[in-house]
Formats: sequence, structure tokens, C-alpha cells
Amino acid sequence: MDNIAYLLNENGSPWDRALAVIRKECSEFGAAFFDAVGFEGFFEGYVCLTVPDSFRETWLNSHYGALLRKTFTDLYGSDFVDYKVRVLNDSSARPILQNTPQVSKEVERRILATIANSSANQACKEPVEKLNLYEKYTFENFIEGESNFMALKACRTIVEHPGDSAMNLLLVYGAPGLGKTHLLQSMAKSLQQDRPGLRIVYCPAYDFLRDFAAIGDAAKVKDWSRVNQLKQEFSDRYEHCDVLLMDDIQLLKCGLKCQARLAMLIKYMSRMGRQMVLSSDCAPSKFKKLSQGERPEKNSPSHELTAELLNPLENCVAVGIAEPDFNTRMALIRKMSEGIPFVESDREEICRYLAIQPRANVRVIEGILNWLRAMHVLNNVELNLSNVKRMQASSKSGGASILTVDNIMEAVAAEFSLEPRMLCSKRQDAGVSIPRKVAMYLCRELTTESLKSIGDTFHRDYSTVISSINSLTEQLDRDEALRRHVEDIRYMLES
Repeated sequence: MDNIAYLLNENGSPWDRALAVIRKECSEFGAAFFDAVGFEGFFEGYVCLTVPDSFRETWLNSHYGALLRKTFTDLYGSDFVDYKVRVLNDSSARPILQNTPQVSKEVERRILATIANSSANQACKEPVEKLNLYEKYTFENFIEGESNFMALKACRTIVEHPGDSAMNLLLVYGAPGLGKTHLLQSMAKSLQQDRPGLRIVYCPAYDFLRDFAAIGDAAKVKDWSRVNQLKQEFSDRYEHCDVLLMDDIQLLKCGLKCQARLAMLIKYMSRMGRQMVLSSDCAPSKFKKLSQGERPEKNSPSHELTAELLNPLENCVAVGIAEPDFNTRMALIRKMSEGIPFVESDREEICRYLAIQPRANVRVIEGILNWLRAMHVLNNVELNLSNVKRMQASSKSGGASILTVDNIMEAVAAEFSLEPRMLCSKRQDAGVSIPRKVAMYLCRELTTESLKSIGDTFHRDYSTVISSINSLTEQLDRDEALRRHVEDIRYMLES
């Protein structure tokens, strides 16, 4: 090959000095091998080397990795992170020796034999990382809704085209319990099934922090062989994979050096065309950006990351997951309650009743369903609509709260996008008269207030209240959509 080390022909260049040290440690065999190794430069903490083929890459890493790291650490000091090897020609099944400096036939034979054996052993021994995934976290079990469809679409796109520059880097963000981990693990499973040749790594950010900190701990006690071993393991896992899925990067808040390493990794993976997907509890714009030298506040509830890491996150593809809307809650409760023995004739109404009240995340919904299942198992309670309503009311702190006319007016006005005072106005158009009738109807149904008292609240007389309630009752018999709307408001008030 053309040895590109000549590009740095200045006397005493780092590569020249490195080669001088390395050749002192090598036999004739090793010296001949390094004639085919090129040097591309030192970028962002990485020494970039080239070799003609993948055989030499394997042999270089397995036989001279520790020596290279020690040599470059001496040369570059704390600026050195690791070395990278780029294969110039990986299409041949055998090493290419035609353009390398002439060596003896015996040395060439030994190089070929050693590289071939090393590569074969490596191929046999290199395990596919076993991913620690939840069995139920698949795309098929993910409930799509208005609050999460963009995130789901982005993740599915990456499974179809991993490494595509248009979707690399991807950040999925949202509050805890909304499905970020479900999506990342679904991607890992689908990629493993559809592309078994890819090296997939899924990990919580804490694992990345732990593995990086272990290198520093070994360096503190000057256990250099352990440092080299941990560096190699770290590089093999996080930098040599094809797809890296990292969950909850906000956990890196206090690991400033770890954040810097992740920022370098993002750049490296992007340059190499390898896919990265991260998740966090909030959007990049919600993080506090720490300037150089600034440290995060201890016990601060705010999310803080260094500018070095936030810069690529602010320019990446970021998709959010919001609190589940009514239709998504309904679909989630239907799916998650399949094994709960609700009375079948009431099942759909029970799901609707539980879905009416806004829920912060999926875990809250799961907790409610688990509690109802426990009441059935432990107390033998029949899970019909009436009992579910009663148990939901009694589960609240202090028991069920007493509804008032004002509560009902506020709820109805909110559902019809009105100001509560409009219900008491003189307006008679349908946009106000129908919500007013609904409010009067529910006040009569859900409170103990007299018709006169209800009329006084709405600035109407006794007879007008009776007429409005009767008129709405007839309309509910004809209008299924309005009847459903009124029932939903009732469920919301009762829950």
C-alpha cells in the first residue's frame, strides 16, 4: 500500500516518534507489519490509523493495542482518548501485499499465517452482545396515538434504514413513563431480527457512565494493564457497534468527563455512518447549558448538560412523546385490561370511565388496573361499572369529594370551550344554550341542590330549569353524539 506517513515528514513528528518507540518493542515480524500502517492525524482525542485490510486491523488490535495506547498516551498525555483504525480495502478475502515494502518470504508467510489464524479465532470467539430487554417491549405492543405517533414513526424509519444521515442522531424525549424505553427496546429487537449481521448495543446511560468511570478508577491506582483492558472493552462495546441505543442520558448530569466522551462518540459514530439513538426526560431546549468549567448544582432538580454535549443534541432529529390523550388512554386501557375480569357487558364503559380522567403517563394507568385486579382477587369484588366507580372514588384521599354546582359549571364550560360566566348570560344561541342545558341537567343529577337553587345560579327561574332539563332529555334520545359527550362529562366529574 502507499504509506501515507510521508505526509508528516517533519522530523520528530508524533507518528515518527511513535514508530521509533514501537519498533524498539517489535521483532522483525512486527517492524515489517508496521510498514503497512498509515497515520491520518490526531482528531478530537483519537489517533487515526489506516491498514490495507480487515485482517491487519484484527492483528493490530489483538497484538499491539496495548502498546499503541501506552505510546500515544506518553506522546499526547491526557488529550489522548484512544486510537481508531480505518480499513482502506476490505473487499479482498486475503491481505494485499503487492504495494507494501519488500520483506523476506519467511516474514511474509508468518504475517499471513498469524493474521489469518488471529482473524479466524476472533470470528469464532467474538460474541453477539446479549441485550437485556423486556419481552413485552415490541412495536406490536406499543399503542400508537396522537401523543406519540411521530416518535414511533421515527423509530420505525431507523429500523428500516439504520445509519441514514437524515435520521442520525435521533433523540426521543418525554416525561418518565410515556414509552421511551419501550421504543428503544423495540428498535433493538426489530434490528436483531431483521438484520442479524449488525452489532446492536442497548444500554441505560448509567451503564455508559459506570464503564467510563471504571477506566478512571483504574488509572487512579496506576493499574495500567487494567486501564488498557477497560479501554479496549469500552471501545469494543460502544465504538465498534453498528447501532447504539442509549436510554436516559439525563443521568449523566454529574459526569462531566463522561459527557465529553459521549460528545466525541456522537461525532465519531456520525462520521462512520453508524446509528445512534438517545432518550432523555426533556427536550434539548429544556436543559440548562453548562459553560466550560462550570459544574452542575448539587441536588438541583433541573436538567443540566455541558455545552459540548448539548450542541449536537440541539442540532439532531428530536421527537417528543406527550401525555396520552383520551383516545390513546382508551386504547391503552383496552389493551392492558385484557386479563382483568371486568363484567363483559360493562367492559367498554369501564374502560371509557377510566380513560376520561387525564393520566400523567402509562405507569399511572397500569397502577390503577393493577389495583382493581387486586381488589377482585383479595376481596372477591365483582368488577362491574358501579363497583369500579365506587372503588375509584373511595381510593382517593379522604374519600369521594362532594360535587358542587360551580364544579359542574366549570367542567361543562371547559368541555365546550366556554367561559363559565357565559352559562349564566342571556345568550340563547346553540353554542351557549346547549352547554347551559347540559350543566343544569348534571346539576340536577349529581347534586342535592333544589331546582330553585340551580335556577338562581344560572340566573333563570324554576320553570326555565325544568323546561331546559326536559328539552335536553328529549334531545339525548335523538342525538347519540351529544349523549356520549354528556356521559363523558359525567364520568369525568365522578372520577
